[in-house]
Amino acid sequence: MVARIGYPEQIGTLLERRPELKPTPPQGGGGVRPSEMRAPAQTQGTIGPDFAQQLSQFVSGVDKIQKVARQQGEEFAVGHSNDIHGTMITVEQAEISLRILANVRNRVVDLYREVMRMGS
Repeated sequence: MVARIGYPEQIGTLLERRPELKPTPPQGGGGVRPSEMRAPAQTQGTIGPDFAQQLSQFVSGVDKIQKVARQQGEEFAVGHSNDIHGTMITVEQAEISLRILANVRNRVVDLYREVMRMGS
């Protein structure tokens, strides 16, 4: 099995669309002083999907992974498939994606609570 090296696919495509977000190494070894920091230039038009759309796509992707894992597990249990390795890999991928989704949800809820605390 070969592991891919680099940015995850979604981050890589985002960096291709918005080159100002790419990390650049410091010049001269001294780093960047706060007075030299600038916000990225604003561009007109849509840049990409907003957070709600990305979250919705992520949730639907996790749902698809869960359904595939359930289907492969059922096929293995009934005897229609004898690929235990593929079934276990799919089930583990589904479990990991569900844990990631739960962590994202927890962080969003914590962020919401923090914002609500700032208002009072």
